[in-house]
Amino acid sequence: MKRLMEMFLRRLGSLLATLVVMSFVIFLLVEIMPGDVAQMILGQSATEEAVAALREARGLNDPLLERYGRWISGVVVGDLGDSIYMQGVSINSILWRKVGHSIILAMTAFIIFVPLSIFFGVLAGVKEKKPTDSIISFFGLATMALPEFVSGVILITVFAVQLKWFPIVSVIPIGESIWQNLNIVVLPALSITLVMFGYISRMQRSSMISVMNSDYIRAATLKGMPRRYVIFRHALKNAMLPTITIIGMNMGWLFGGLVVVETLFGFPGMGSLLMTAIKTRDVPLIEACVLLITVIYSVSTMITDIMYSYLNPRIRYQGGQK
Repeated sequence: MKRLMEMFLRRLGSLLATLVVMSFVIFLLVEIMPGDVAQMILGQSATEEAVAALREARGLNDPLLERYGRWISGVVVGDLGDSIYMQGVSINSILWRKVGHSIILAMTAFIIFVPLSIFFGVLAGVKEKKPTDSIISFFGLATMALPEFVSGVILITVFAVQLKWFPIVSVIPIGESIWQNLNIVVLPALSITLVMFGYISRMQRSSMISVMNSDYIRAATLKGMPRRYVIFRHALKNAMLPTITIIGMNMGWLFGGLVVVETLFGFPGMGSLLMTAIKTRDVPLIEACVLLITVIYSVSTMITDIMYSYLNPRIRYQGGQK
């Protein structure tokens, strides 16, 4: 337990250092984007004097480090600033509602693809070189080859246009909440699931085959233990270690990939909000969205490392020795 706590503190320190560096990189990249923010706010017909006055009023003429310090100090206390395009509307009031929608979408996809991927990966592993293995492996490879926007178009064509089971566009009617319109989550979640299924199921299959061919599994089998007992009691725990890493890494990627899926389906989440912010050159909103995705990715990676170390005593012991 002590080693686990020490490892957690080290990971937390690395996480904070990473976020500080990444926050500056994000701020710098957004700042060098082409176009003048003040000009976009006022329009192309605005005079140079009006543009210059707005730049001065918003502190856009201040040195880069001063503007970064002002921004990051606000982020630390939970103040993400105001939207430029929406002219004074607090980003907090915009972002967190969209983030909530994206979390619902991501968790729905997670609940679908993780159990299915692990189950079929284990099934393919224990049925190595049999028809079941070939079918699952082929389907997993096919879904990996399909980008989200391609699988999304296929799902829309089949289930929305042809069968009319779900709406084509994931829109929440005015005055209603996402909980009253959960049907809009299904197709975007399936689009994400198809891509993730291939990565996780193939990793689980490969890991399961490796563990099933190990000496201690052979020994357990020779002792006369039931095959199902050997698989679930001895093999599955060790075979899950690489899969947990892939799942954790993909959780961070999942929120980044939502940009494509949400834009395709018109889903009112963080991804579509980020695309709107980029189109309108809303610098504070872009910075807030990208930084939040970075935080989610970094935290999910840290949690994955801790879980992997907890399940693998050798890693935990080596970490405590360093």
